Amino acid sequence: MATRLIVKDAEIVTMDDRLGDFTEADILIDDGAIVAVGPELVDPAAEVIDGRGSIVLPGIIDAHNCLWQTVLRGAVPDLWPGTYFTEFLPLRSRFRPEDNFNAAYIGGFEMLSYGTTTVVDYCHNVRGPGYAEASIQALQETGIRHVFSYSFMSAEPDGFASLEDRFADARRIHAAFHDPASLTTINFGVVSPGSPGLDAQIAFARSLGAPSCIHLHHADAVTALDARGLIGPDLMVIHGNQLTNAELDRMAAVGMPICFTPSADVQGTPADVVRRAADRGVPVVFGCDVPCHVASDPIGQLRVMFNVQGFIDGAMARSFGSVSGRRPPVGPDMPLLTPRRLIQMATIGAARVLGLDERIGSLAAGKRADLVMVRKGPFGSSVTGDPCAHVLLQTSPRDIDTVIVDGRVRMRGGQLKDFDGARAHAMLAASRRQILGGP
Repeated sequence: MATRLIVKDAEIVTMDDRLGDFTEADILIDDGAIVAVGPELVDPAAEVIDGRGSIVLPGIIDAHNCLWQTVLRGAVPDLWPGTYFTEFLPLRSRFRPEDNFNAAYIGGFEMLSYGTTTVVDYCHNVRGPGYAEASIQALQETGIRHVFSYSFMSAEPDGFASLEDRFADARRIHAAFHDPASLTTINFGVVSPGSPGLDAQIAFARSLGAPSCIHLHHADAVTALDARGLIGPDLMVIHGNQLTNAELDRMAAVGMPICFTPSADVQGTPADVVRRAADRGVPVVFGCDVPCHVASDPIGQLRVMFNVQGFIDGAMARSFGSVSGRRPPVGPDMPLLTPRRLIQMATIGAARVLGLDERIGSLAAGKRADLVMVRKGPFGSSVTGDPCAHVLLQTSPRDIDTVIVDGRVRMRGGQLKDFDGARAHAMLAASRRQILGGP
């Protein structure tokens, strides 16, 4: 495999403030790193990737996904009735470590096909020794960059006799796999307020210098954490739909981020937290969350967010004043989310939240070469002139042509590299027999 690559003659969105966008330029890659970005680059020794008629972006980052669910995709099409908790999560009791492997293998390749180069895999299906490494080893095989989020949430039957036993396994996983110079890093998922062991779990993660994430669904949850001295920039809130403005102010003051999962978080729950958080300076990122409900397509989730936020912005403007026309007038913060801002939040913004912005999130010399190339398609480019708007609103997954992670081509010409479809089909069938029964 060539270690030197050059993407030629593409429209490039760098997400680097100094470089900006290029209407036609090249990206030179050597040994996994970006060497240069600019027009008319020449390297006779580099393998050429033709970027004509394409837009190149930094690789998309999914900040929260539960890939262990991939073998049961679509099992919970409607989140409102609550069957996710009452019927779906209990199925974890039937998973073996190899089912975690199968799910992460299929899910990792699926995410690559959607233009994702980094995923935070929140695994609340670590029921005993062997489960976490199975997921990690599968992700390593796919070649996607991953933050494996080892969750301390127990799943029955629990193969750990105590929280200390779980800590021992988590410490072993961190020692064996965490390497910031590689594609694998480790963080932790702590239990929600009211569950035993929360303080000890956050202390454990901080003793290893590792970030954590926490699911918060109720108002005053951050206030309760703050009273116990637990909040900080290394603790990311997942969902947080009902947090108060005062809590968001406190999060902004300490740099505590929030991850919103659009499809899951608009299923009957308040969705205005994104605006309230962004208005206060809280770092906001996005995730697909639950493959049992929705495809692991982060760009698709950004489209959902664009439309949901537009609806919320209009409703908010009407509630506070007289709007005589079809839409409120455009203002400095109206609408809140443009296509470019959403792409920014899913690239360099997410990289900053994850502490990876020195390595990924933008296309500039010295960064690792994580990028996605999107064909403008047979029907032409947009007249808007904004490539971010074209990617978000005028393309579909079929237009994702090439995905490169750490300088390694993982998809080209719309075809995944090293993906064994027959093997994946057999994996899926075996896991479903194990979990659901049947032939």
